[in-house]
Amino acid sequence: MDGVRRVVDEMYVRVLADPELTHFFDGVPIEKLARMQTEFIASITSGDIQYTGADLTKVHAGRGITGAHFSKFCGHLTDALEANNVSSHAIDQVLGKLAMYSDKVTGSTNVDG
Repeated sequence: MDGVRRVVDEMYVRVLADPELTHFFDGVPIEKLARMQTEFIASITSGDIQYTGADLTKVHAGRGITGAHFSKFCGHLTDALEANNVSSHAIDQVLGKLAMYSDKVTGSTNVDG
């Protein structure tokens, strides 16, 4: 969990510095968000952790998050993973699992099945 938290903290430094993403986090308690994000990432990458945070669809509903925003967020996550010497194979696995939740974050529907 410590390694995941380091990545999450680094990712949020990048996300909050991004003018296209920072406004989504206005008024959001970042410490709590980072704890929940750490738990979420750990839960999707390991079967040992259970995510106990809010429903992703409800939390992100009506916020105007697009696929482009989601992609930028994932780019910052990738950069943070690379900065923490995570292998490209492991990064691909994390991004692949995270992609399965994009519709919950953006509110779009997967019509391709």
